[in-house]
This record gives sequence, C-alpha cells and structure tokens, in this order.
Amino acid sequence: MTTERRKYFRVQDIALVKYRVIQSDMLEYERRSVYLNQVKVENARAALYGLETHLQEVFEKIRRNDPTMVEAMELINRKINLLERVISLENAPLEADDHLEHQPREINLSGGGMAIAAECPLAVGAHLAIDLVLLPDNDPMRIFGKVLDSRKGEGGQYDISIVFDEIREEDQDRLVQHVLRRQAEGLRSSRQTSG
Repeated sequence: MTTERRKYFRVQDIALVKYRVIQSDMLEYERRSVYLNQVKVENARAALYGLETHLQEVFEKIRRNDPTMVEAMELINRKINLLERVISLENAPLEADDHLEHQPREINLSGGGMAIAAECPLAVGAHLAIDLVLLPDNDPMRIFGKVLDSRKGEGGQYDISIVFDEIREEDQDRLVQHVLRRQAEGLRSSRQTSG
C-alpha cells in the first residue's frame, strides 16, 4: 500500500498543538523562512552525520563490555537528536496574540490533515503555520495547513478541519507511521477487551 493512500488513514490521538494564522500576503515569506531554516538545519545534520556514524561504531565496541553504559549513552544521544529536531523547528519569534501555545489536545489525525476543537472559529480558507508534537516520542514537526471547515460544535467549541498543504516528506512519513502505529495499538486494545 502506498504512502499516498496511507496518509488518509485517520486516528483519534492526543498531541501537542500550536498554530497561528498566516495572512495571505505573508504566506510566501513564511514558507521561505521555514525553507531557509531547514537548509541551515540540513547543513548541520550533514555535519553531524559523520559524528553519528562514528559514535555508533564506538557503541558497538563498548556494548560487549558494558551494555548498561551503552544504553545510557544511547539515551543521551536520543535526547541530543530530539533537541536538534526541536531547534530545527525554531523560526522567527511569534507574537503572543498570533498563536495558541502548545497544549495537549485531542485531535483526529491523518497524514494529510487533522481536526481539532478550538475556543475560537477560524475563517475557512485561512492559512496556518502548525507546530505539531507527536506523543509519547515528543516528535516535533512544522506544517503549513489550510482551514477546510470551521463550525460551532458541542460545548461552545468550534470544530476545525485542516488539510496539510505543505509538509516535508520525512515529516509526512513519520506522521503516517505514527497514525498506523496508533491504529495497530487501538486494534490490539479492542481485541484484548473483547477477548
């Protein structure tokens, strides 16, 4: 099954979400800023790749003598990799009024979009810069999206449907894998409760 078809699988999930509306006249500037930031990050990643390769060779040598030490070093390495991904998302500072802070929220998620409940409506067609952090791995990504629908839902909140119109290929792959993993977990859980 292709990634293209898999990106439409949906799952209820909890993630950290922050978004802000981008004015149409600033959309190209925002995308260019993110792209330039990604180029800098890719250059840093290329420089770090050689170090990572050498580190893995060292881990293999140490693993035979002290597996606990290697486990600790691998955890530290994962923390550093996570910090690198978080830093890669940083862009120009946002105005406090322009976005909602990261907060855990229930979302309906797929590789191609998401639906969230929000306190305020968003205009249909509005462009968004979305910072999404997948849990429990704290896997961050920056996505551009567009509001497809915004209507009053239950409890006075608004149901917002968003399509991702620009997402890095590697982020979309990670997102699709996350959704598939969540679906598999849900199936296992329902089988255990019914069996």
